[in-house]
Amino acid sequence: MMREIIYSLPEQISEAVNLVSIKAFRARKYEMVLICGMGGSGISGEILSALYPDILIVSNKDYDIPRFVGRETLAIIVSYSGNTEETLNNYRHLSRRKIDMVLISSNGKLLKRKAHRKICIPGGLPPRGALGYLFTPLPITMYQAGFIKNDPRRQLLALSAFLGRERDRIEKKAKNLAARFFNKMAIIYADSAAFLPVANRWRCQLNENAKVLAHINVIPEMNHNEIVGLGRPRHFNKDLTVVFLSDPRAHPRNKLRKRLLESLVGGEIRMTLDISPRGNTALQQMFWTIMLGDFISYYLALKEGVDPMPVTRIERLKKEMSKHK
Repeated sequence: MMREIIYSLPEQISEAVNLVSIKAFRARKYEMVLICGMGGSGISGEILSALYPDILIVSNKDYDIPRFVGRETLAIIVSYSGNTEETLNNYRHLSRRKIDMVLISSNGKLLKRKAHRKICIPGGLPPRGALGYLFTPLPITMYQAGFIKNDPRRQLLALSAFLGRERDRIEKKAKNLAARFFNKMAIIYADSAAFLPVANRWRCQLNENAKVLAHINVIPEMNHNEIVGLGRPRHFNKDLTVVFLSDPRAHPRNKLRKRLLESLVGGEIRMTLDISPRGNTALQQMFWTIMLGDFISYYLALKEGVDPMPVTRIERLKKEMSKHK
C-alpha cells in the first residue's frame, strides 16, 4: 500500500488545488506566517519556508508558540489527524492571543475548533503519505492572504503534471539506489538551506518507512564542525552511506565546498551518493528529490524485511502519553 501512496503524490497535488476556497481573506495586513505542525504534517511548512525565503515564515514544532507572535501574524495549523497533542496546544495559545488561524486537517478535534478558515483534506493515509494534500493549500493560502503576488495554482498543477511524467523514472532510480542504503546508516547533506527540508524529509521517511536511523546537516554549516568528526570512529565507516542532495540553485561556493568535501572523505568513506534533481523550477526540483527519497525508503523497507506502513513506537508513545493528562 505504501508504494501506491507514494505513487499518488501527483494526484494529491492536483486534487488539493481544488480543495482551497477561492474566497479572499478579509482585509488585514499580515507581517509574518506561523506554521504549526509535527512530523509528516509539519514538513510542509519547512518546504514552504524554503520556497519563499523573502517572506517571514516561522515553522513551529513545540507545545508553545514564540512570544513575538502577535496580531499581525497569520497562523496556519497543520495536523493530518486533527488530534496532534502539540498542535492542539498551539491552537489554544493562538486563540487566547486572538490570532487569525487557518486549519488544515482531515478530521479530529482540530476541525471542530473555530478558525478564520478551515481546509478539510482527504483522510485515510499515514500523515507522511499525505504530503501533496498537506503542502498544496499552503502557497494558495499565502496568495489569498496577500503574501504572494501571483496565484500559485498554475505552478502547482504544472508540478503535478511534471511528477506524473517523472514518477516511473524516479521509482526505477530509487529501486536501484535502495541497495546502497541496505545495512548502512545514511548521512544526508544538503548544499543549501533551501534543500535542508528535503534532506529532513529523506530522514523522516527512512525513519518511518524503513525503520532505520539517519542523520542530516547542511553545507556550509557542517564545514565548520562536523567535517572534523566525519569518518570517525573509523570502524563505523563501512556502515555509512553519505548522500549529497544537490540544489541546482545552491551558492557557487557551497557547490565548491561539496566537491572538496567529497574528495576529503572519499578515502575514508567509500559509499557516497550525489543526487541531482530534474525539473525546471525550484518547486519541481525539490519535489522530484522528495519523491525519490520516499521511494528509496519504501524499497529499503522491503530489503530490510519490514512493513513500511506501521509506526509502532510512535503509536505506543502516544498511548503512554495519553495516560498522563
